[in-house]
Amino acid sequence: MPFFRARASFVATAAIALAVAFAAGGCVESSTEHRIRANALFKGGDYAAALAECDQGLAKKPDDASLLVLKGKTAFELGRLDDARAAYQHAVDVGKDKRGVFLGDAYLGLAIVATRTSDWASARARFLDLLELNPRDATSHANLAKIELELGSTAEAISHAEQAARIRGDDEQVLFTLGSVYLAAGRLDEAMKTFEHSSTLGS
Repeated sequence: MPFFRARASFVATAAIALAVAFAAGGCVESSTEHRIRANALFKGGDYAAALAECDQGLAKKPDDASLLVLKGKTAFELGRLDDARAAYQHAVDVGKDKRGVFLGDAYLGLAIVATRTSDWASARARFLDLLELNPRDATSHANLAKIELELGSTAEAISHAEQAARIRGDDEQVLFTLGSVYLAAGRLDEAMKTFEHSSTLGS
């Protein structure tokens, strides 16, 4: 077994053992125990077993938003996009009116699934949800720039790409996105200058 696989297996086993120890001592509730196990299995690459742990935990606590997000991530890795979307959406539905529940991972999961299926309108809506949580999220602005191009909204694409560059102008990928948007808009001089600047950062 390659070293990295053996190490991942060890980490997963150790985390599961810790979860069992906590549960035995009454330190965590049952659904949390399943979430810890599922997370360890997920990190170890055993997605099928991780999904089974998620389902067991959700059978005991169906509205556990964190466990639902983890189920979404695991289902996505297994290529089960409908299941991933349903889990992320359920997390949003149960968490949106609760204080202290962070929905960023659920919105991001929904956005990624929508992008994978070329559902650009849904992807746009979810990245906008992320910007409501953090208006200075340069990655979401950059992703929205690409999505707006897919939707044919060049002006909006430029706006988001420029905003991403204002926030994180030393990021090569952000600048590449800006240059690509300028190119799509026919602003060739600005595109070339942006690409040149991007290349200097990567050198």
